[in-house]
Amino acid sequence: MRRTIAVFYLSSMLFLLFGACGLLAQEGVAAKPAKKLVVGVLNDPPYIIKERDEEWTGLNVEIWKAIAQDLKLDYEFREETFNELIYDLKRGAIDISIEATFVTAEREKVFDYSFPIGNSRLALATLPGKVSHPWWTAVRIVLSWGTLKTVGALSLILLFLGFLLWLIERKKNPDHFGGGTISGIGSGIYWVGSTLASGVCFGVALKSLPARLLGVVWMLVCAVALSALIASLTTSLYESRTMTETVSDASLRRMRLAGVRESAEAAVFKKLGGKYVLYNGEMEAIEAVVRGEVDGFLYDEITLNYHRDNEYKDRISVYPTNSRRLAFAFGLPRESPIRKGLNYSLLKLIESPNWPYLLKRYGLEENFEQNPAAAKEFEKVRQRRGHRL
Repeated sequence: MRRTIAVFYLSSMLFLLFGACGLLAQEGVAAKPAKKLVVGVLNDPPYIIKERDEEWTGLNVEIWKAIAQDLKLDYEFREETFNELIYDLKRGAIDISIEATFVTAEREKVFDYSFPIGNSRLALATLPGKVSHPWWTAVRIVLSWGTLKTVGALSLILLFLGFLLWLIERKKNPDHFGGGTISGIGSGIYWVGSTLASGVCFGVALKSLPARLLGVVWMLVCAVALSALIASLTTSLYESRTMTETVSDASLRRMRLAGVRESAEAAVFKKLGGKYVLYNGEMEAIEAVVRGEVDGFLYDEITLNYHRDNEYKDRISVYPTNSRRLAFAFGLPRESPIRKGLNYSLLKLIESPNWPYLLKRYGLEENFEQNPAAAKEFEKVRQRRGHRL
């Protein structure tokens, strides 16, 4: 009897134990690895930043540390080049790369990804004035359709007012408005144009009262219109300097470009068909741009903007391209045992109140505010777990 009861209790405990393990697997929480994880990193600000004291900071590092703390993972960082990270992911020499790696179909064949963290697009880093010189920008504004319409409207006004002044002054002021129709209208246009440009007109005087009243009204209109025109041109020039011009594929083909080996740009270069040089890292490529060895460096827009605003301030300019936005994520070897737990913890972090503040700290709200892939997967998890996240 006692043996039967003991067997019953032992069977019950085993059933509960295996049932709990099954539930954990169903919820997508992976078991804690027994070994210390090797986390691949490289200096790629603002995602991953190597400080002078050899410490690692940056957005992706903070994300990873939060995940590792949540899953109670033991790990160590290993610094590699981008080419080495991709190679080690393929052969499973590292457990995860927290570099912001673009999600592409070609890479999906050889290693896995976490849920997408954010998105960005390819941009071009060049020397200042290489793509759009300030003087050329000013010329384009002057020759723009809006400016030409304004000049055309002013020309019609000058012609009309010049003709009107000639009609009023031709009999009472023959010295300035006599000598024939064309000469008289020309004097009227000259008076109107001079007052528009300088506020006064020397050499041509108005004598009749109606003409002088018309002249006063015109001067007032000129004062307001000229101020508005100057303000409009100034605003256009300022906006043209602050707004970033998009570089077309045709312009990229005419350049000698730099890229990083094994990066997403390598596939873009093949489609463009232009000349390009591949380097081992982004810093090598940027230095090649600064030295004038290449015309531009095609890379992730977020990273290039960071370099432009920090160590390469006033030394490079960054222009977006027409490429579509690409999602980026962490890279993992095939069949990684930490992938499910990693994704679950990452989705919790994205939905937590701390996520917006984390993005704001690095000024990346617009690149992460719309993450449809992650949001969709998170909703699936919510439904599976009965909205208990």
